[in-house]
Amino acid sequence: MASVTRVTGVKAQAGNLYQDNANLFLLTVKKADGSAIDLRTEDESTAGVTNIDGAVEMILKELNPLAYFITNSGAGTIHLVMDKNATDADMQTRVRRVGLNPNDDGSTVLGVTSVDVSGSTVTAATSFTVA
Repeated sequence: MASVTRVTGVKAQAGNLYQDNANLFLLTVKKADGSAIDLRTEDESTAGVTNIDGAVEMILKELNPLAYFITNSGAGTIHLVMDKNATDADMQTRVRRVGLNPNDDGSTVLGVTSVDVSGSTVTAATSFTVA
């Protein structure tokens, strides 16, 4: 009877990030000058009022993530789980261009509060934590 000897495992090494069916990213929403935008003022619970078409909603509608987490801080960060075909460069370009009205200086404004998002950055994840 013939036998087959396995020579590789199933990619299960501690400390490594495996993204077989999705890609993970960190989006930092920033103004043109590089300062982060406090997304708590741009989410759907701004001052207890539904913020329809606020900056957060417009970005999420543009990217259509599989899952996401908006950090409850002034850091301007959104953790994204995206389709396997998503790239950091493409998403960064899309977020920077999603602004509704380009300004004379080339920056863009987004949402009902006219937030400049033209300095936003997207980086590929290096780790993953769920609580």
